[in-house]
Amino acid sequence: MGWLSGIIGGGIGAMVAGPFGAMIGAAIGANMGGKNSVQGSQVGFSNAQRKQALFFTAAFSMVGKLAKADGRVCEDEIAAIHRISREALGLDAQTQKFAINIFNQAKESSDSFASYARQFGELFGQEPQLCNSMMSFLFEVAMADGELHRSEEQMLLEAKQAFRLHDSVYQSMRSRYTGTATGSQSLAKHYEILGVTQGANKAEIKKAYRLKVSEYHPDKIEGKGLPPEFIKFANDKVAEINGSYDAVMAQL
Repeated sequence: MGWLSGIIGGGIGAMVAGPFGAMIGAAIGANMGGKNSVQGSQVGFSNAQRKQALFFTAAFSMVGKLAKADGRVCEDEIAAIHRISREALGLDAQTQKFAINIFNQAKESSDSFASYARQFGELFGQEPQLCNSMMSFLFEVAMADGELHRSEEQMLLEAKQAFRLHDSVYQSMRSRYTGTATGSQSLAKHYEILGVTQGANKAEIKKAYRLKVSEYHPDKIEGKGLPPEFIKFANDKVAEINGSYDAVMAQL
């Protein structure tokens, strides 16, 4: 893939401050067999490439910490990371290797999950679509073994706070991934997902629906800096919006 090849060859880690810059630099070194990459000043990166690198690095850095939430990384968790990389994201061999290098560097790092979440929030907190996509990814990884463990949920709550996500957004995702929504709670959340009150009329609901779908259209999300492999999570958000619209309209 073009953007990743440029990053690996160009040393973008030197251009990024904080723990993500360290993760990128370490992953590039591992990917190149310990050889030094070209310094960032010698290669021009677009803003989109930089944001894609940061999003991708943040995702697998936080996943590394999630996998070690109970104090160790077991074989099942490693297998789940490979499965999600391959099946959910469709990463090619080069990108999988880069992702796993970030994962390995992060799980052994002294930096905390909260520090990664905070840096992501500082970088992307003004773009709720990207924060939602990241939270969806974290939930999918946390639920890879079919259970949301207390230590994992604590980290997800740290991410919610760092990403500045509304509690209704977090609870909606939690219900979707854990399957715990109830009928009356679900209807209220459907209105919240659409961004309208329960007293809204059909015209208001349709207007809000069209706006939400436009905001989370995969092409628009990719243009904001979401790596192409993560478009699945933008599609998931659109599907959630569609489901909420259908549920709300059906009860009017």
